[in-house]
Amino acid sequence: MTPALELIKLSKSYWEGGKKHRVLYDLTATIQQGECVVLLGRSGSGKSTLLNLIAGIDFPDSGKININGIEITQLSEETRTLLRRRYIGFIFQSFNLIPTLTVEENLLLPLELNGQNNSVNREYVRNLLQEVGLLARSHSAPGGEQQRVAIARALVHAPSLILADEPTGNLDLETGRRVLTLLDRLTKQAGKTLIMVTHSLEVVGQADRILRVESGGLVAEESR
Repeated sequence: MTPALELIKLSKSYWEGGKKHRVLYDLTATIQQGECVVLLGRSGSGKSTLLNLIAGIDFPDSGKININGIEITQLSEETRTLLRRRYIGFIFQSFNLIPTLTVEENLLLPLELNGQNNSVNREYVRNLLQEVGLLARSHSAPGGEQQRVAIARALVHAPSLILADEPTGNLDLETGRRVLTLLDRLTKQAGKTLIMVTHSLEVVGQADRILRVESGGLVAEESR
């Protein structure tokens, strides 16, 4: 089976204050289809940068990124955007919902971008809102349940790869637990590959593997 993700000698640097700051260097990893992988590392170690590179939002200095066998580092920006819309769901810590749209409209937007806003997929949106307990709020603006809306939006276009950047970072402990349980259930039951940056020990305990990012590289890998 083709791996969900291959990172091959990946490096990334930024210029800051006239100096080159190396964030990632020669980072290599393979993640299989259906795995739940947690990225750990101190603040500033490059975890979020790595997620942005995988998503095609940012571009590496060198190295290769293969998603479902497709080398995205060789694609144009437009093609990477189309691939991201098809294969990747991204859950941001800051939610990145559109407040002027209803809960349902926020979910329909990715489908519209993919040309999939039809009656069958609108029915799927309603079923997904039922799954996350928000069907009754489908015509309301996103409120206190923004993270559940964000999870549903990341899953609505049936991506094979879900990237989550501290998805419970802005939530209290109990709400965070409910969100993690929901995310774990929705991704595992659909056979999705989940890569998550988190500091939550509960998430670490649910992961198939832990990858530690430190000093620009992948310096430790623990099997669960």
